[in-house]
Amino acid sequence: MMRLQELLSRLTVQSLREPVKEMNPEIRSLEYDSRRVKEGSLFFAVEGARTDGHLYIDEALRRGAVAVASQREAPAGVPTVPWIRVEAVRPFMASLADRFYQQPSRRLQLVGITGTNGKTTTAFLVHSILEQQGPALLMGTVKTKVGKRQVESKRTTPEAVDIQETLAQAVESGCTAGALEVSSHALFFHRVYQCRFPVALFTNLSHDHLDFHGSLEQYFQVKCLLFQTDYNPGIKYAVLNADDPFTARIQLLPGTQSVTFGFSEDSDVYPVDHKISLERTEVDLQFFDRRLSLSSPLAGEHNLYNIMSAATAASLLGVADEQICKGVARLERVPGRFEKVEIGRPFTVIVDYAHTPHALENVLMLCRRVSKGRLLCVFGCGGDRDRTKRALMGAIAVRHSDLALITSDNPRYEDPEQIVAEIRAGIPAEASHFEVIVDRREAITRALKLARRGDLVLVAGRGHEPYQEIQGEEIRFDDREVIKEIH
Repeated sequence: MMRLQELLSRLTVQSLREPVKEMNPEIRSLEYDSRRVKEGSLFFAVEGARTDGHLYIDEALRRGAVAVASQREAPAGVPTVPWIRVEAVRPFMASLADRFYQQPSRRLQLVGITGTNGKTTTAFLVHSILEQQGPALLMGTVKTKVGKRQVESKRTTPEAVDIQETLAQAVESGCTAGALEVSSHALFFHRVYQCRFPVALFTNLSHDHLDFHGSLEQYFQVKCLLFQTDYNPGIKYAVLNADDPFTARIQLLPGTQSVTFGFSEDSDVYPVDHKISLERTEVDLQFFDRRLSLSSPLAGEHNLYNIMSAATAASLLGVADEQICKGVARLERVPGRFEKVEIGRPFTVIVDYAHTPHALENVLMLCRRVSKGRLLCVFGCGGDRDRTKRALMGAIAVRHSDLALITSDNPRYEDPEQIVAEIRAGIPAEASHFEVIVDRREAITRALKLARRGDLVLVAGRGHEPYQEIQGEEIRFDDREVIKEIH
């Protein structure tokens, strides 16, 4: 808890309108959702994509809000509580939350992970390594874990208030370090603004979220925010994928050290030798000025990148090589990321979250290398998301599969038939090794029925997700559960 005037000190506001001179209520919580407001809350009126927080100010006041923050002038005759007008409410909310929760990121050694693919697995790996030293924080697409407590995540990176509260809980729980996935939406909406990440990690950049960002260039520029000191004031190291063409364009200010990983011997960390199978990855790394041998149950060249980046980030936080080895070996799987589903049949079934062209191509190429027989791929594309990647993914699936089964993913408010049609538009006219089965359960059933000894069935796109989103409803549908039910 903190008094309003103390909370606002050293923060820039355009105006503070008080019904009573020098009104200084005690702020007990910060809320951006009127349904969560309670007595003593400061309410942020945030204009969102689907609704506007200003519509719910009266409700917030009825529930006990004692102050309102907004980009707008206070309405005439309103409010009955202090009205804080700011230039931009989202960065203000982030800065205020940082202050309200006593700047918890200053007391944690955090790795912020951004990029298109690999964020979740890299975060899991970093967290597994950090836990060799003691309780650690994990926040990302699959779950948030604070010490021994964990909850499923609803989005990759939550709102700024929720992040700062979780960081404070991590400090109270005895955590000293942590790993956070940082999505482009989180950066754009300032959810991690003023969080201190001594290590900022860039996995890669490829075609995704162009429906939101407008272009690949704008998408990239948003990713770059994590490496700017005015956004991330705690940055010391930028851990960068040397094999990604966008890396060379990430501009770092003096005081931030660039550390690279990749297959090139010019990198600070690179593999001298490696072996990849369906069951594991073995790699001998040139690790800065020394050698480091790692063994991981995670498979695939894409996971080799994740392993290299996680080991590098952890080392920069001061983690010993022995603990890095143990942490990498200890992580047996990441939910929905190249996850093998055991059904007692003479073929292999893999579920993977690949939902971008680059990710789908990577996982199909891995499947092709490790499969002894044919490769059958079940996939679709999400509705109300980047439509430009649909045809690309259709072309990739047909190019790398013996049979591609095009189906529904999370159609949301779109017509699944229309989504499938846009996927088909990328498939060459002469291609015949594909089928369209819009119902996802039927498509999976068909793939399992067709699979023979030695084949590999890849069910891609949804990974760990337990629900399908259809016309505003969340319908229980976990690919892994469905596979076991119908095998």
